[in-house]
Amino acid sequence: MAGDPADIDLTPLTTALSKLAEDMARKMVQDALPGLVEKAIAAEKVLINETVQEMTRQALPDLLKPIVDQLAQDIIDKVAREIVPDHAEAAVKKEIERLTAEV
Repeated sequence: MAGDPADIDLTPLTTALSKLAEDMARKMVQDALPGLVEKAIAAEKVLINETVQEMTRQALPDLLKPIVDQLAQDIIDKVAREIVPDHAEAAVKKEIERLTAEV
């Protein structure tokens, strides 16, 4: 029959259990690691996108103001060159007609 339980050498069993636990832990980490890395990368991408959007919102007014100012000036100049002479000519003709009608 079996001897005293205190006399049984448990070293091979504890070694095997330690090796099994180590292998299982390694497998769990290897299985979980790609997913964890993917989640971390996705979170960083979101953070980067939000940061770029915020920086763009802050920078746009300073970037667009000179362009809008120049465009407005160009439109005003074009209107002045194309429309004002026609109105001025019409106003001068009308005044000439009024003055000649008085004579």
